[in-house]
Amino acid sequence: MKQWIKIRKDLFRQVEGHVQALLGTTSAGLKKYQRAYEKEFQKRWRVIGRDQLLKAADQARVLGLADFHALQQSQKAQIRILEGLNKKKARILAVEFFEAKHQAVLDRFLDGKISEKDFLGQIEWQKSWGFAWEHYRPLVRWALRHKVRIVGVDERSAERSAKSLLRRDRFAAEKITELLLGHPTHQVIVIFGDLHWAEAHLPSEIRKRAKLDREQMVTVFQNSERIYFQLLERGQELSVDAVKLTPQTFCQLSVPPWVKWQNYLLFLESKYDQELGEDGADQTDHVGRYVKLISRELEVEVRDDHFSIYSAESSAFWSELKAAVSSEDLKWYKSLVENSVSFFAPQTGTGFLAQSSVNHAAQLAMAIVFATCSGSQRYPVKMPEDFLRLIWLEAVLYFGSKIVNPKRKTDTLIDMKARLAASIPGDQGLEALKLALHQKMNELMFVSHGRKTRSVFRPRKRVSYREAARLLGGMLGEKLFNAYQKKLVSRFTVKEMLRKPIENENFADVYYEVIEIIESFPEPFSSKKEKL
Repeated sequence: MKQWIKIRKDLFRQVEGHVQALLGTTSAGLKKYQRAYEKEFQKRWRVIGRDQLLKAADQARVLGLADFHALQQSQKAQIRILEGLNKKKARILAVEFFEAKHQAVLDRFLDGKISEKDFLGQIEWQKSWGFAWEHYRPLVRWALRHKVRIVGVDERSAERSAKSLLRRDRFAAEKITELLLGHPTHQVIVIFGDLHWAEAHLPSEIRKRAKLDREQMVTVFQNSERIYFQLLERGQELSVDAVKLTPQTFCQLSVPPWVKWQNYLLFLESKYDQELGEDGADQTDHVGRYVKLISRELEVEVRDDHFSIYSAESSAFWSELKAAVSSEDLKWYKSLVENSVSFFAPQTGTGFLAQSSVNHAAQLAMAIVFATCSGSQRYPVKMPEDFLRLIWLEAVLYFGSKIVNPKRKTDTLIDMKARLAASIPGDQGLEALKLALHQKMNELMFVSHGRKTRSVFRPRKRVSYREAARLLGGMLGEKLFNAYQKKLVSRFTVKEMLRKPIENENFADVYYEVIEIIESFPEPFSSKKEKL
C-alpha cells in the first residue's frame, strides 16, 4: 500500500509541476484567492452516499456545481447530479461558460433559430472560452430536454489576476440575484469554476445580494487532492463517491488528482502549440509517463526507447506502418483511426493516440506493457477468428487504464441490457450490443455448466466485433482490477495472465481458463449509474 500511494503521489507532483511551469509565476493576489479555496478542504469531512448528496442538492434554492474546465469527467459528474434531481421542480441553469453579453444569441440557438455551428461562431467559443464544446454540449442538451432555461452569467477578462476573478464573482452574483428575485419559485443551478466556490468568493457575494440564509445554498466541489489522498491512505478511494464538509458543502470524487491535472496539462500544451504554430506536443512523453507507472506497479521491465507515439497530425506514422504490416492489418488500423480508437502496433513499436485524454494514453501505455510481457507481434484483426483475442486485449488495456485512473467505470451486464432495451431500429450500436450479450451468455454458461453453447450470433459488420470486444473487455478488466485492488488475485497471477501470447493457436482454451478465474471474482457494482 505504501508503494501504491508513493507511486501515485510522485505522478501527481510531476504532472502538477509541469502545469505550474506552463502557467508561470503566480501573483500574490492569485495565491491568496487560491488559499481561500484550499481552506474549504481542511474541514473535517465524512463519507456520504449518492442519495444524501442528491437530497441536499434538490432542496437548495441555489445549487452551486464546481467545474474544472479542462476535465470532461467534471462535466459528466455535473450531468450525473442533474439527472438525479427531482424532474418536477422548476429550475434555471446559470453558467460561466456562456457570457451574459451573448444571451440574445444563446436564446436564438436554444429556440432552434440558428445552428450549433453558427451559434459557436457568433459567440467566438474558441476565443472566448477555449475548452472543448463537446464536453459542455451534454449540459445544454440536458437543459433542452427538461425545458430548463440557460442563462450566461459571466463577464470575462483577458487579465489573469485576483482582481479580475473577484470582479467576475461580483458580476455573476448580480446576475444570479436577478434570476432569484425574478423567479421566486425556481431553483437556480450555477455552474462555475471550482476556485470561485470558496465561501469567501462567489457564495458570499450571492448571499449578500440575494439575502439568502446559509442553508439555502448548497455547493458541490469536485476532486479535492487533499481528500483523495486521505481516502487513498484509508483504502477508500474506490468505494467513496462523495464526502460532506459542512451541512451545505460537499465534494464529489470522480477522478484521481493526477488524472485531473494531466488533462489540464494536455489542454495547456495544446494551446501553447497552437500559439506557436506547431503540430502538437510530444505524445510519447505523455504515454511514457503511464508506461512507467504501470510497469512499476506490476514490477515488469519495459524499455522506454522501444516505442514512439503519434497523433493524427503525424505524417511519419503511416509511412512506418505501410512498410511493416500486411494490407489486411493496414485496413484494420485505418478503421481504428477513422473511429478515434487509440492503438499500439507491436510490429513497428508505434502507437496512435486518437485523443489527448488520460484514458486513451493509459490504455496505450498498457498496450505497450502487454506487448512486452506477452511478446505479441500482431494486433487481432481477423474476425470472427480473432474475436476472443480482441476481447482479451481490450480487457488487459482496460485493466491498465484502471491502474492509472481507478475511478473509471465501465458498462455492466445490466447497463448493456438497458441500452439494448432502449435502442431503436436502425441504431448503429444494436448489433454490437447483441453480439456482446450473446458472448457474455456463452461465458456464463461455460462457467456454470462447463460447456460452450453451439449457437453463434454473426454480425454483418466487422466494426460490431470491435465495439462488442470493447464492452466485454471493459467488464472483464473492471472485475480483474477490483479483485487485484482487494488482493483477491496476486500480482504474480496477473503477470502470468499478461504473459499469455494472443497468437497462441489454442487461445480459445486460454481465454476460457482466464474467464473461469475472473468470473469467480465479485462484481464491483451492479450498474455504473449507481456511481456519481
